[in-house]
This record gives sequence, C-alpha cells and structure tokens, in this order.
Amino acid sequence: MWRNKILKHVTGVLVLMLVFVGLATAATPQRLTVALPQVQESTPLDGAQDVTTVSAGDMLPRAYLPLVLRDYGPRSSRLGYCALSPNISNYADVGKLAAGWYVRFEAKSDVPRPRGMDYVQVVRLHQETTCWPTRTRDRAECPYVRPYNYIITSPASAATREEGLAQLTAIADTNPGMLWFIGNEMDRRDWEGGGQDEMLPELYARAYYEIHNAIKAGDPTAQVGIGGMVQATPTRLQYLTKMWNAYVSNYGSPMPVDVWNVHNFIFKEDCNDYGADVPPGYSECTGTLYSDGDHNNMIIFKAQIRAFRQWMREHEQQQKPLVVSEYGIVYHHAGMDDLALVQSFLTDTFDYFMNTKDCDLGYPADECRLVQRWAWYSLDDNNPNFNPYAYLIDPTTGQLTATGQTFMEYAQRHLDVP
Repeated sequence: MWRNKILKHVTGVLVLMLVFVGLATAATPQRLTVALPQVQESTPLDGAQDVTTVSAGDMLPRAYLPLVLRDYGPRSSRLGYCALSPNISNYADVGKLAAGWYVRFEAKSDVPRPRGMDYVQVVRLHQETTCWPTRTRDRAECPYVRPYNYIITSPASAATREEGLAQLTAIADTNPGMLWFIGNEMDRRDWEGGGQDEMLPELYARAYYEIHNAIKAGDPTAQVGIGGMVQATPTRLQYLTKMWNAYVSNYGSPMPVDVWNVHNFIFKEDCNDYGADVPPGYSECTGTLYSDGDHNNMIIFKAQIRAFRQWMREHEQQQKPLVVSEYGIVYHHAGMDDLALVQSFLTDTFDYFMNTKDCDLGYPADECRLVQRWAWYSLDDNNPNFNPYAYLIDPTTGQLTATGQTFMEYAQRHLDVP
C-alpha cells in the first residue's frame, strides 16, 4: 500500500510539472524552425535526368510547437487560402478545411495559426505620389513624387520607411523561418479610391533590395520572394523582366529570391476598363485582352503557369519553388455565377497543381512539379461585388459553405502533415 501511495504521489507531481511546463510554454512566444529538405532518391520521370523529391511541407517553413499545445490534426501542406479576418480562429469550421497555410496580405508579429498552419508574411508598400494617401490611377493629376520613392504600408504602424524597415527586422527576429513576400500586385495600377501596391518596376528593384536585407537582418533563415503579379501574361512578364534587369544593373547580382510567387487570375488588360489594367510604366493602353468568359479557362490558366516557369528557367531560377499565392473565381457575371462551375474550377486547378510535372520547367526537388503551394481566393470574402460561391467559410456563421465542403473533401484526400 505504501508503494501505491508513493507511486500516486510521484505521478501527481509529474502531472503538475507537465501542466506547469505547458502553461509556461503557452505563455512564451515560440521560435519557429525551418524544416530543411530531406532529399531522397527517386525514380526519374519520363525524359528526365535523375531528380530528387521532397514533401511540399518541407520546402517551405513550418512551425513546430510543443505537443502540449497541439490539437491540430492532420493537414494538407500544399493547400492554402487568402483570408480577410484578422483572426480566422474565430471561425468554428476553419479547422475542418485542413489547409497547410494561409495569407492575409500583411506583415505582423502575432498571427493566429489554427491547426498549426503556416502563415505567410506580406510586406505592403506603394510608390509615393503627390496625393497620397488618396488613390487614383490618373498620374497626370497625381504624379509620382520625384525623385522616385516608396512607402511601407504594412506593418501599418510605421510612420516612415525607415521605421517600417526596422519593424520588419524585429518581426523577422521574433518569427524565424517564415516565408515573406515583398509587395502584392505591384504591377496593378491604382483605381479611383482603391488599389494594391502600385510601383514602377525599377523602383521595386530598390524596394526589394532594402526590404529583403531588413528581413534577413532579423532572420537569416527567412525565405523571401517577390510580391505576386496579377497574372503571367506577356505584359506582366515584361514588367518582371524590367524589375529583374534593374536589380542586376543596380546591385551587380541577380535578385536573391528564395521562393518565387505569382497570382493566376485571368483578367483583361485594358486601361479603360475593369480587370487587370496594364502595369505601371507600360506605354500601351492594352495588353492581353481576355474575354470575361475566359475567367475560368483552364487552357489559359495552365499556359500562364507554364509561361512563368519558362521565365524562371530563362533566368536560371528553375531550381526554386513556385507559389501561387492568390487565384480563384472573382467574376459573378459572364456565366460565372454558378456553384457547380466554381467547385469544378477549384478541383480542376487543384488537380493541375498537384499532379502536373515537367522536368524541363518544374522544380526538380519536388518531382518536377510546376507549382509547390497555392492559395484559393478566398476563405471569407463575401463582398457582393464578387462571386457569391467563391468563399469557403461564411464569415457571419463561421461555417463551411458548399465550396468550403469541396475544399475540405479535397484536403482530406491529400493529408500529408500528421
């Protein structure tokens, strides 16, 4: 009996110790660690030389938190989504999606990570104009400030560019191993009252240099990539080439990009109409004039991905991962206002990303897949001007939509993170 009493006492002490350790761990900010690729030999694909494989989750940063905090369950590391809510953990069904990562298009230190998801940091910036912060596409009425300069808009609390760079260093220092994108749709001109991160490609090269260095100063293990262009059309790839060439000319070396990034919408490029407009600095008023009915065209969708990968190859960047950080069905006209169409587009594009391999263009460390991770737009944007079937969670109820069910079912078939 005395042995039983001692055993119970010791067991109780151990339980209390574990509880205190768990509480202390929960109260202390956790440093993230980068999972470096675990390379394994594999059978070459048809027409390919020897290639190596690595799980998608190992190609990009992942956080490992103490077991006492984990109630996540398995995830599908390649699948992601774009969110609007500052705290997606408030959605009751968000864990059911089993996604591996998400993006909210901002840079911040403390972010909710339901189910242990990866969060991708996005530095927001904009070329300085004479009427800032008023947004307009009229550069005669509101020209760029000369000499050209830029401001950092996220972290939002930064009063000056210098302060913003210092804040980015601090965020990177306290959140090591994360993936960072510098900017969002820098190739999109402002519109009346709104916009993204408009910037001439030559100025973006400077912004990338300075922001990249600020992030790496805080965390040398951070992975950094460019902001996502709207789509990989010839017009946009010309913008990208100008950016690349300006960087090489200014700094004497290629842009230090760890992970490449692009959006894959299908919008017409017309400066006098809605859609993608033409990039800043582009002399013509039109680029590729897709029809609205092309918005879900899988032939165009695939061709744009291949075009971006071809650009990467031509610039000796094939050995890098490619992330599609935003795409989906936005239009609610031209026949797009249809649940079955949206669900079919989601599964068709997921299948394309998951299964398409080409060793002439793709990433050798991922069995030559063209794309390593992708993010659906959106998790919770129920803007009445957008497609009513595209969001995955009803932001009012926190419950899955019908398209959210489709996403969940796909993720459940591709769980690869325990």
